[in-house]
Amino acid sequence: MDSIPALVVVAPGYVVQAWLFERHRALGGLGFRLTMIGVSALFWTLLLLGIAVVCKYLVARFSNRQES
Repeated sequence: MDSIPALVVVAPGYVVQAWLFERHRALGGLGFRLTMIGVSALFWTLLLLGIAVVCKYLVARFSNRQES
């Protein structure tokens, strides 16, 4: 990969593929691509949703504190 941001985005997929390779269950061809894209998308979606939930909680907590 020529781009560091692109590598960071697909890194979770690489980790899962490495784990599958070590377990002798590595996928090839289309399965490899689907795993890379699917795992990376799931990881980043859950991470961003988690951050959003924490931010919402913190905003609600601090806004309640100011009203009291």
